[in-house]
Order: sequence, then structure tokens, then C-alpha cells
Amino acid sequence: MVCGAALLYENDQTVRICHYCGRSHPTAMSCPSGHYVCDACHTASTADLVRRLLEGATETHPGALLERVMALPGLPMHGPEHHAIVPGVVVVAARNGGFAMPADALDTVLRRGAKVPGGWCGYYGACGAAVGAGIAVSALTRATPVKGEQRTLALSATARALESMLDGQPRCCKRASRLAISAAVEFLRERIRIDLPAPDAVVCSSSSRNRECAGADCPYHA
Repeated sequence: MVCGAALLYENDQTVRICHYCGRSHPTAMSCPSGHYVCDACHTASTADLVRRLLEGATETHPGALLERVMALPGLPMHGPEHHAIVPGVVVVAARNGGFAMPADALDTVLRRGAKVPGGWCGYYGACGAAVGAGIAVSALTRATPVKGEQRTLALSATARALESMLDGQPRCCKRASRLAISAAVEFLRERIRIDLPAPDAVVCSSSSRNRECAGADCPYHA
């Protein structure tokens, strides 16, 4: 479930850390590289696996955390799952960086992001991954419809992410998620003084799965 290698089955158990949730368990099974996935993560649904990974994540680097989440087995090439992943990654990175936030911030953004349907980019004019950036800022600033400054910040974060996606290409949820994370990191640093590492340049490994891949017109294409 991590690297595709065949598992090794030992006689004696060793305490290992689950690659996804970060919890420690005694086990006699792992791969030659030491990867281990606990039973709970092995049988979890994709949404549950995303939650478990984010709950146990220690990264302060949102770009690296996003790539970990998007590499989860079973995560579709496209789909509304990404609308919750983007805000989840942002608030977890901010949490791990020491930013004070409500204890239920991760639950809040995953629940809100899951309500944004698929296909919004083309049918409603607002990519769900970009809305995810706004959801993250809303949670971090405790915005409500009647808090003028916080509401404006949430709207502005969505607008910043949407603007980064005006590329004339068909939808790609992987590209959109990366662009939304980059826009969110930039916005948080400029407007809220949350300084998270900027995402590193990455080469997309999903191009062969995307029938509408933009190819050389995508900043992440090989």
C-alpha cells in the first residue's frame, strides 16, 4: 500500500510506526524498506484514510503533506475528495507549526470540504480546491457570515486560489490542489502572518491517469 513491494512475514514482532496514521503497533509484517500499514488504515475507506493520515501528520510543510495524501491508495485521479484534502492539509501544517486554533479545526474543514460537490469548477465557476483554501482560512480566523474582516479574508483566499487556476486547461484535481496549496501558503504569509514553507517544485506522477492532462502546459508535468 506504500511502495508496492511484497510484504515480509517474520516470526517475531517488532514495534513499527504506521506509514499513514503515525501510530505505533507490534507487528511481524512489513516491506523490505520497512514500510508498515496498521490494520485500521489497511481496511479504512479513502476518506477515513485521509483523516487518519492528517490526524497523525507531523509535517509543517504543506506541499510535502499534500503529496503524501495524494499518494494514498484508492484516492481517485479526480473527485470531490480533493475539496476536503486542501483545507485539511493547510490547517494541519499550521497546527504543526504552532498556530493556535480550535481543537476541532481539522474535523471542521474536512466536514465543510466534503460538502463541496464534484464538477463545481465547470458547472458553478468555483473550483472546490480553491474553495478549500477559503475553508482553511475561515477555520483559522474563526470566520462567520457576520464577521466582516474574517469573512473577507476567507473570500480573498478563495479568490487568490481561483486566480492561480485560470490557465485555459481542462480540470485536473491534482494540479488544482497543488495550485490551491501554493496560493494558500502565500496568502497566509502575507495576510495572516502564518509562515509555512512554500511548496517545492514537484513532477506529477499522475499524468498517465489523466485523460485530459495538459502536458507541457501544466507546471507540474515532466
